[in-house]
Amino acid sequence: MAALFEGDSAVGNGHALSTESGSGPAWWFLGTLAVLRNPEGAPRTPTIIELTIPPGGSPPLHVHDTLDDSFLMLEGQVLVRCGESSFVAEPGTYVVLPAGVAHTFRVTSDVPAKMLLIHGKDDFLKFISAVGAPTGDRRLPRAGHHNLEHDRL
Repeated sequence: MAALFEGDSAVGNGHALSTESGSGPAWWFLGTLAVLRNPEGAPRTPTIIELTIPPGGSPPLHVHDTLDDSFLMLEGQVLVRCGESSFVAEPGTYVVLPAGVAHTFRVTSDVPAKMLLIHGKDDFLKFISAVGAPTGDRRLPRAGHHNLEHDRL
């Protein structure tokens, strides 16, 4: 990181990059809408994914062996379970779920939850892009349609 303070740019061209709301590659993934927020030409890590989950939506209880799962709640409310503890996350709550610990969450609000996933590696993005369905639509997939290509798992 010291090189950044000596005039080198993390991007390489010395220009600021950004993504506007509603832009960036998107996938329908397990009943959610996942949008990559890293600007084109920017480093892929940290990986920033905007994830929108419908009311009642919940991933299965799962473990990331090497990935700390971190997110900032933007909208809605989720009940988070990590190991033996549970807590509510609302807009403004930053959550870190450590690698190697089983975790899940459920959207408990009447409106979709929106969160920014912040990952130090792009493994989860690679998984989303491998099994999700690319979409230009910036809406949740229709209810009950998971847009998951099972043979690609």
